[in-house]
Amino acid sequence: MPITPGAVFAENLFFSITVNGSAFPYAVYSSITGSANGARVFTCRFRGREALEMCSIGSIVEVSVGRGTLTNLIDDKKFLGIIKNLEPTEEGSFIAFDYTTFLAQSQLINYKPQDYIGHDLYFAAADACNYKGIDVSRLTQGSGIFITEDMNLFGWKTRKEFIDACFDEMKFVVNDDRHPNNTIRQWRYAIRSSNIMDFFLTDENNTIVQEDMSLSLDKNNILFDDIITQIDSSRLINAITVVSTTDRNLYVQLEDAGSQKKFGVCSSFLSYPSIDRNVLENIAYLVLNRFNEPTVSYSVSITNQDNLDLGDIIKIDTPSLNKEIAKPIIEYEIELSDTMNMRCKIGEPEVSAKEYIDLLSKPTDR
Repeated sequence: MPITPGAVFAENLFFSITVNGSAFPYAVYSSITGSANGARVFTCRFRGREALEMCSIGSIVEVSVGRGTLTNLIDDKKFLGIIKNLEPTEEGSFIAFDYTTFLAQSQLINYKPQDYIGHDLYFAAADACNYKGIDVSRLTQGSGIFITEDMNLFGWKTRKEFIDACFDEMKFVVNDDRHPNNTIRQWRYAIRSSNIMDFFLTDENNTIVQEDMSLSLDKNNILFDDIITQIDSSRLINAITVVSTTDRNLYVQLEDAGSQKKFGVCSSFLSYPSIDRNVLENIAYLVLNRFNEPTVSYSVSITNQDNLDLGDIIKIDTPSLNKEIAKPIIEYEIELSDTMNMRCKIGEPEVSAKEYIDLLSKPTDR
């Protein structure tokens, strides 16, 4: 079914497309995908010579999604991007990327330590985002994590490479009565609507976390109990050697027999700046305790929802899972035709064992 500007579907979903400011009524299928620390992508299949004549590399595409009518949209969200790929046929397609693509393809900049040491990583990244029409007006919070000379931020980089390097450092360990021991909280970024850049810090492990949405069969908001569990063993560690960076002959080795029985042996070799064997043993224990099971994420289809976004906390309670879980949205895909289906990937921040050790070796009040 062709997608027409201003169409109001059965669930009162409004959806319109413009190309270079002109209505584009020729789409037969489209989707929007998004991921943390990356660009949103709009894919559109179209039909007709008129559609082809409107599309070219570099054209500006705007998509509006919301509830109600043109004069009364609720939770209106927009995609704003530029066509980067085009299949130029009368039954063709184009792919548009949001303005994050300008950061990825920017002229390289020589980032020098003397210009950034002592600055908040948040504001350094925000300054790099201020480019080619990206709206940074919301980026006012700060992270409290300051740039040091040993951070891998400096040298010739695109703006996105510098921003990614900043966000690699924008995570910290929390130890308080509302979180499990050594909980890692990690900043992420994304353009979540129009050209507005957002930096967001999820807190899914907080024991009093308030989810943005709860999914269950009883609430009838999961498609056919459609939950796919994805298990990644690439970060699994159940045998570890931790060596002192000062004295390479000083080391400890620990193994988790229970994990090895379930998943096989997965070993790791890491260094830590201490000559105290007890400290090395504690680090080995902490790493085993965190990484002795595979990383699990979930993919779920959600009915009739367009007000969820990257970073939102989703709680899932269904018999197909062993327990109720609450995790942030880290990726999504929205299919738009005569109805709307949203598939979300929810999971935890991807922190490696080396990053974890680096965090443990730094003050926890970063």
